Amino acid sequence: MPVHTRIYASDAIAFGGQPAIDDLIDAGYSGVIVWSVHVDWDGTLYLNDTKIVSSGVYKETDPMDLPSRLAQLRKKGVEIIFSVGSGGSDVHDFQSIENLLNGGISGRKPLYDNFKALKDAMMVPDGGDIDAVDFDNEDNIKTEVMVNFGLMLAEIGFKSVTLCPYDNIQIWTDTFDQLRSEKGKNFVSAIHLQCYSGGSINKSPQPWADMIANQGGDCLLIAGLATNQAQPGPWWDSDTGTPGGSVVTKPSFAMSGSGDWSRMLRQGNYGAVELAMQAATTADSFFFYCRSAVNLGPDKSFQAGDAVYFSGLPQLVSAPTCDTYLLAQNCSNLYNDNMNGACPADLQSQYKSWKAESNLDGGFIWLYDSVVSCLLAGCCGGTEQQPTATAKDYREAITAGLS
Repeated sequence: MPVHTRIYASDAIAFGGQPAIDDLIDAGYSGVIVWSVHVDWDGTLYLNDTKIVSSGVYKETDPMDLPSRLAQLRKKGVEIIFSVGSGGSDVHDFQSIENLLNGGISGRKPLYDNFKALKDAMMVPDGGDIDAVDFDNEDNIKTEVMVNFGLMLAEIGFKSVTLCPYDNIQIWTDTFDQLRSEKGKNFVSAIHLQCYSGGSINKSPQPWADMIANQGGDCLLIAGLATNQAQPGPWWDSDTGTPGGSVVTKPSFAMSGSGDWSRMLRQGNYGAVELAMQAATTADSFFFYCRSAVNLGPDKSFQAGDAVYFSGLPQLVSAPTCDTYLLAQNCSNLYNDNMNGACPADLQSQYKSWKAESNLDGGFIWLYDSVVSCLLAGCCGGTEQQPTATAKDYREAITAGLS
């Protein structure tokens, strides 16, 4: 049987442009999980902080061109899964879902309309659609809520859901059983078991494998581990109002005008570098900010306040009127609490150990954004040269460990 390999991707896929899509295609994962859709109290849908659906209309408030970019992945045979929910004290996604469904699915507007609009938006020409909706429910873990949400999604036309638990196995078992009883065994197609951060309590996936077997099987068990993570921020630490702990400043440098600009993502104009840093996303590994005008070569003239954002590796040149900011330090193993590290070799060792004792169908990586954010930090020996190479190494760690 093939080893299923999936990777969560957040703002790095939303704002990483074509480079992010190329990275994920070249890395060779069997599935990409778009993380995370948030549900506001009125049913409005956000992809992280960007509004994408309201009043039954898909419209990106910050342009991402997500439907056509995801269609490129799907045409290459990559499964596309949209994840709903996350951890965090300010998250209320499944509480919103419960309130909007009113204990059932009869009062489903506007939730129904907005998830239908999300599905319809991905049905672009030449290969769109969403293969499954992932339940990363960490704010309102109730069987009734998740079952009613799943039934609503099935009525819209979604063929599958996946579950992303880390604890409360009985609640998730009841959810699993009821959804499959209502919509058939294949409706819950996978369990994405978190084995990092709060999920580090899952020292072995076997109890979840037993649960699937006891409920009749026919569902993938895919265990997840984290990559190295940037320090708080990563670009801007809102708690302290200061740059994130991974940011390094290179005064009086900018990207060389004769360098490789193929991974330039965008530019904007900001009244202060702090504002430019707050506008940076996890799609960016570095940017330069112009204190006054600069000419870096043909078609590369910039004005005071311009910030130019890139993923990948910098090729810097002296530029007295500019400063460059990089995510280039303090990446480390923050979430794999049961392991000595979060490099590909560490994950391969853990998956190999699990293979000897558990029935696993694959693994997932959390998170492509961290691959981008930690590229320049020198972790794992500093051997990687592009995000695609690092992402591929993590994918190969899953495959080697479970083969």
